[in-house]
Amino acid sequence: MRGYLHLLAAAAVAVILAGCAATGHNFDPSKLSTLTPGQTTLEEASRALTAPPAQRFKQSDGTLLALWSFKITFVADGLYSRKDALLQFGPDGRLMRLVDSTNILLEPWERRKLLGPAPVPESSQDWAQPAMEPEVQTIYIPGPGEPAGLAPQGK
Repeated sequence: MRGYLHLLAAAAVAVILAGCAATGHNFDPSKLSTLTPGQTTLEEASRALTAPPAQRFKQSDGTLLALWSFKITFVADGLYSRKDALLQFGPDGRLMRLVDSTNILLEPWERRKLLGPAPVPESSQDWAQPAMEPEVQTIYIPGPGEPAGLAPQGK
């Protein structure tokens, strides 16, 4: 009987492991806060996150998007874990900003730091002039039993 239980437990473990799959490189998302926009290079980010990016996307403006992604699935999508961090690096190879993240907890100050400075608008862009202040008009709606067209006294 005891041998039967061991065999059953071993079979259960084998079935669970057989349905296990992982994609990407497991990285340490808690180290994102150590990255500094304008200073950190792609190589430094890879060292800090303890893994190279899973994918790199060169952009036409000379920037590079680097995606750190890791997904592990147990028993055919019955149970899975996923985490992603998409970082943008400038033409000079330095971190510009965090573009997106999935299932990564960041303190608000960490997220603000990683989002980098606000983008500067192009000088050739035409900005609309502010609209005139709208005219304020009071509308009186009479209540039940009040004659129409009469405003309340004292207002």
